[in-house]
Amino acid sequence: RPVNADQQERTLLKGVFSVRKGKTQLHKWAERQVILCGTCLIVASVKDSLAGKMHILPLVGGKVEEVKRRQHCLMFSSAGSLAQTYFVNFDTLADYQRWHRQASKVVSQTVSLVDLSCYSLETVPEYLFYCQDLTHLNLRHNFMRLQGPGSLFNLPRFSQLKSLNISHNHLGVFPECVCEILTLTELNLSCNNLHTIPVQIGNLQSLQTLSLDGNHLSLLPEELGGLSQLNSLGLSFNNFSHIPPVLERLCAVDKLAMAGNRVENLELSTLVRMVHLRNIDLRLNGLRCIKCETPDPLNHVTQLDLRDNCLDSLDLNSVCNLETLNCQRNQLGTLTLSGFTLRMLLTGSNRLTTVNIYPVPNQLTHMDLSQ
Repeated sequence: RPVNADQQERTLLKGVFSVRKGKTQLHKWAERQVILCGTCLIVASVKDSLAGKMHILPLVGGKVEEVKRRQHCLMFSSAGSLAQTYFVNFDTLADYQRWHRQASKVVSQTVSLVDLSCYSLETVPEYLFYCQDLTHLNLRHNFMRLQGPGSLFNLPRFSQLKSLNISHNHLGVFPECVCEILTLTELNLSCNNLHTIPVQIGNLQSLQTLSLDGNHLSLLPEELGGLSQLNSLGLSFNNFSHIPPVLERLCAVDKLAMAGNRVENLELSTLVRMVHLRNIDLRLNGLRCIKCETPDPLNHVTQLDLRDNCLDSLDLNSVCNLETLNCQRNQLGTLTLSGFTLRMLLTGSNRLTTVNIYPVPNQLTHMDLSQ
């Protein structure tokens, strides 16, 4: 609701004209202030626009048409099942042409990206559902409801939606209705106090990016492994005590993002089977032991981040193509590495007395052994 039409930065046109609401003859013509602002037609309920209620008609996807039986008259209609119509009679041909030209541009616009983050919203504004071309919707940092008008339950009405961010919304449960939006390629549900992921997640066959960081998850459903296009999976700061087996089937995911979980013991043989993983992030897990009980080399991992854990010794000789190792702020006394491809070694703030690297790391460009 505009406070003052003169202060509206997006005001395109305004004036006092003869207006009638609706397509039937029930409503009479009356002098009203009319404003074309942004993508909406705003009609005052009384002649003095500052004294009464403002009726807002969203025009995107709607219609603006000439009324032939009345001179200099246009019909404005909104889109959607709750469409409304206003007739506006202009005083001059110049006014009529100016409004027709400008409104036609507005009607033909397509809104594809909407950012409603940090607005303390509980529901999606109803007029937004008229935007059938919406592809990107950001609802981060709100208080979105799961049920009721304008709630997350209504999101499948966006038939073209590709990217949805509903992180930081205090949801408590996974909104299963999201699994009905089959066009989604990106979904962010971080920081929502989630404890489980429903099996319906397997419906999202187009999904490429899934962010589940900052929840209370300890298991993932097997159905997640059927998402063949998924290439980015965020699992940091949850309650996982081991690497989820479903990752074996997610062949497009090349980074294991599991910082801030509860993986205290790691058996490298579990990673041997996940041949698609290149980058492994296990910071802040309380890791105490990393073992290798298989003769098979771990030759696909190139980057390993083990910072801020509780390791007192580390033998990564079987990780034969390792390029970068971060293991600062542990309690390491001994460190053993393969030097074939090693480029960067960052191991400050430990208790090292011995570092064994074989063969000689001829590609090493950066080494930090401070503190």
